[in-house]
Amino acid sequence: MSMITNAMSGLNAANVAMTVAGQNVANAAVDGYSRQAASFATSNSSLGGVYVSSVDRIVDAFLNDDIWRTQSDLSYYQSKQTYLGYIEEIVGTDSLNFNDAVTKITNAFNAAASTPDSDAYRQQVISSSKAMLQDLAQMDGALSGQLDKLSLEMTNLALNTTSSAKQIADVNKSIVQAQANQQPSAELKDKREQLIKELSAQIGIAVTDRADGSLDISTLSGAPLVIGTSPATVSVSGTVVATQYNGQTFALNEHVGGKFGGLISADLQVIKPTVEKLNELVKSFADDVNNALSQGFDLNGDAGIALFTYNAANPLSTININPEMSVDKLALTGGEYDASGNWIAAGGPGDNGNIANIITAIQSNDDGFSVLVGDLGIASKQNQNSATTSDVLHNNAVLARDSRSGVNLDEEAANLMHFQQMYSANAKVITTADQVFNTLLSMF
Repeated sequence: MSMITNAMSGLNAANVAMTVAGQNVANAAVDGYSRQAASFATSNSSLGGVYVSSVDRIVDAFLNDDIWRTQSDLSYYQSKQTYLGYIEEIVGTDSLNFNDAVTKITNAFNAAASTPDSDAYRQQVISSSKAMLQDLAQMDGALSGQLDKLSLEMTNLALNTTSSAKQIADVNKSIVQAQANQQPSAELKDKREQLIKELSAQIGIAVTDRADGSLDISTLSGAPLVIGTSPATVSVSGTVVATQYNGQTFALNEHVGGKFGGLISADLQVIKPTVEKLNELVKSFADDVNNALSQGFDLNGDAGIALFTYNAANPLSTININPEMSVDKLALTGGEYDASGNWIAAGGPGDNGNIANIITAIQSNDDGFSVLVGDLGIASKQNQNSATTSDVLHNNAVLARDSRSGVNLDEEAANLMHFQQMYSANAKVITTADQVFNTLLSMF
């Protein structure tokens, strides 16, 4: 009977192998499915036949790590570029060019030099200044809108990241239970890997295996996201991001990677520095013009007053025309010291002695805005190049994983033929054994 027993074990093993191959073929189009393979082993008893020792997922942890890492990098650069490209466009647009607005104000002062007591020329100075303020207000509104959008996007991303962490923790629990009960867990592990891929797009991750089959996941800075079957939560306050786990709070910065890292970087390296630089430019320009005007005298012979007012805490958002300013109070007349050392008007209403000082003061601000626009353009180009490189690396990582873990229909077709032949051969052994047994019976 050992021949029949051997053949039966071969039939069973071949049947399992064909079932595994069929499972692979059925799931060939399922995203994230890892092909499975049956492993055979000889029975421990003498001439005891064969059995399927295990059905294993064909995976490579290093290839999965590459996918998660490159996915995180790609999301970082893409999310950052969304804001970097927009800020570059707003600041660099011709209609909002700060240098052009300053040039128009300079031209207005130059025009007034020919007839400094002309109300029309003086009004042109004020009008061109108001036009500049409208451009700055539009730029400030766009930047403020980006900060609001950034905060909202971070808040939504925090909800998604918290949800992903919880789902992974739940799958961890299911895998631990399945393995403890010696039940299949391949599909659960496929699902977990897909969830981790989604999480890696949201935030950079480090993954550690546990002996019970679960995984621990942390951020690149070490903040916990999933510990076994317990998830962390992610919260956002304004544009400040943190994770909370077991009563502890861990702050995240731009080095955390993933979409979160890109958004934090957009906040800290793009939007806020741009606002800060524009504040410096606006303050410097307003101060220079105001100081130059304070050295001159108006049509009434009075000392010059400021053309611009602003709140020092936020010049870009608050700069305005001095409400006390009028065409006759523009201090275009030059000054000089009298015999007593007092600073007095050097001439009458037709004097233009202070205009040259004003123009010189304005021209001292020429380079700052151009440098800002140039720096944004360079940063945007570098970020786009990094995003392109990350996309190529991610695609390569996915292809490498698919070549190892993906289903090859030609290979599975060959496996099916092989195991079908194995099944048929073992069935033939059973038939032969039956014939031999019947022959022996007929001899008596």
